[in-house]
Amino acid sequence: MSIACTSSSGMTAGVTGRRALRTAALGAFGFDVFYVVHRLLQGLGPDGDTPAAVAAFNVAHRSALVAGEVAVGAALLAAVVFVAALAPVIRKAGQDTLATATTIIGTVFVALGFVSQAAETALVGAADAADLSAVLALNQLQGRTPVVWSIAALTAVVSLSVLRTGLLPRWLGAGGLVAAGVFALGSTFSVLGRTVEGGSSLFGVGLFVTWMLVLAVFLWRAAGGPARAATVGAC
Repeated sequence: MSIACTSSSGMTAGVTGRRALRTAALGAFGFDVFYVVHRLLQGLGPDGDTPAAVAAFNVAHRSALVAGEVAVGAALLAAVVFVAALAPVIRKAGQDTLATATTIIGTVFVALGFVSQAAETALVGAADAADLSAVLALNQLQGRTPVVWSIAALTAVVSLSVLRTGLLPRWLGAGGLVAAGVFALGSTFSVLGRTVEGGSSLFGVGLFVTWMLVLAVFLWRAAGGPARAATVGAC
């Protein structure tokens, strides 16, 4: 039988619901940790965007880049945990459509992430083989894979869920919608740009990592006890 607790706003959360919130928080935090490791191992990238420059960078930093791909794989698995734990909480709060959207968009995000990871890993191999035509194609593929579009969609749907359910502070949902707009704008510039990454890439990465970290903190706090319980229904 579920043991429920009452929050200061009169909302209830079952023990199972609190466990789901903690799991989602750990998934979001794990994604952040592994993704930051991935970016650090990638470094600042090649000095130029020519196939020769990209190939030279990949050859010179092969071990770090491969380790970075392992880290991003772990980050994507943590994202699976995040989505799998959060979607049922949203559903039990009475938002079936948003829960379904979170599941679908989260799945698309993870799938595109693995496509990009595969392209980046193959790029290292192509650089080792000195196949510049393959380096050009794979560099374009990993940079043009629309991962950021899926990030924009995932941020938007989770933020809407925050606003509709009262699960977390409303300012976090509103801020997430603003961030989603920034990601969508960055994705548009990426499509229109001549290079695979623009100067705003690091800003976008920092914004998403920060938003996920704040989200993880408040998910954990929401599950922390009677005074911080969130609406998750009878679990």
